[in-house]
Amino acid sequence: MSPESSCGRRGLVTVERVVVWGLAALAVAGLVALVAGPGADLRTASPSVTIDGQFDADAGAVTLTHTGGDRLTDTNTRALRLVVTDADRNRSTTLTWAGADQLPVAPGDTVVVDDPRVDSDGDGNYLDGDVSVGFFLDSGDTVAVRWTGRPLGAPGERTTTLGTVTLGNETG
Repeated sequence: MSPESSCGRRGLVTVERVVVWGLAALAVAGLVALVAGPGADLRTASPSVTIDGQFDADAGAVTLTHTGGDRLTDTNTRALRLVVTDADRNRSTTLTWAGADQLPVAPGDTVVVDDPRVDSDGDGNYLDGDVSVGFFLDSGDTVAVRWTGRPLGAPGERTTTLGTVTLGNETG
């Protein structure tokens, strides 16, 4: 075998490798575009979550449910917090639905926020929900679900409101 044919074969193998790697890169880019959707900014995308709320005025409690969207995991989520605002006094309190050690939060997961008005389970403790506020919950009060974390590829951590429920509405 002459040295010239050996070099030609080596050059051919290198070109084939470049073509194969190029096609693989295009396939990966196509899959990312398909999953993320056109125009998606992967560096700034926060999770997409649907939150529903059911208010029980007699029990002084609201049940919030993650009804759809992204699963919140410890890979990109530091905390899921609730900002409960008393509409009468324009006063807010922040509660934790899930910290890093309580994740994931996925569709179907719930949290119950209650007030100190009613001992709904009769055990002598008026704080019966998963988390409790220091004021009475009434129609018109709001609960905002805030996500804090670092989206994939983002330069830093951010906080985004995933949804807000107004108590007394049919959907909340």
